[in-house]
Amino acid sequence: MCIPVSTPNCPCQAASSRKKAELIAAQKEIVAATIAELVDSQIPVAIEVEWEQDWYQAIVKAADRIGAAAVFKSSHKRSATRRLLQNTSDRVLLRECACPVVLVKSGSTTTSPDHIILAAVQFRGEAVAYDDLNQRIVAFCQQLFNLTSVEVHFVNAYTELSNRPDTGELIRACGVPNDQVHIEMGETGDVIVETARRLGASTVVIGNSARDGFAAVVHTNTAEMILDKLDCNLLAMPG
Repeated sequence: MCIPVSTPNCPCQAASSRKKAELIAAQKEIVAATIAELVDSQIPVAIEVEWEQDWYQAIVKAADRIGAAAVFKSSHKRSATRRLLQNTSDRVLLRECACPVVLVKSGSTTTSPDHIILAAVQFRGEAVAYDDLNQRIVAFCQQLFNLTSVEVHFVNAYTELSNRPDTGELIRACGVPNDQVHIEMGETGDVIVETARRLGASTVVIGNSARDGFAAVVHTNTAEMILDKLDCNLLAMPG
């Protein structure tokens, strides 16, 4: 996995008086101190320091180069105007990373002692016709079932009765008890946010369709739409 770690007053931005190699070594020491707890837990850790003016793209390239299983990054709430007009790091990662992206919220307001995972799926009409992304979301969440501290819920939003999934088929596909499958009528983003708040979810899992250029401006994906409305972490799986 790839975990970008920011450091205050990074000297790499003004490399006039010191050698690049020395600055990179200094940054590695700062990162090593930050993640010392992981090292002490015997978790294998490798540190890379990228020297790039565009650090958003540096993360995308690094994740691709090492074949990262996921990218983890801290996320802070931004106004809708800033998200629209500025190319924030969250938006770049959601749109361009080829692997899952986990955006970790600071100051989460969830109060549940256990971890409640809410996975958004989109089964339309007859539930046998679900796509590859749905299957990957379900498979990912099923890996969590054996963790006693994790409770996995699924939510499916629909806007027309003709697109309402078959409840029984959806429950069987997700493989969880009836009360952990939520089928709600409404706009997808609104349903996900409301359900996550009602359950006190610690993480929302959602499929993410990457877009760029004019298509990204006109059709913002659901992951971007709900990011600043959620009080919990967001895991976006690329489509």
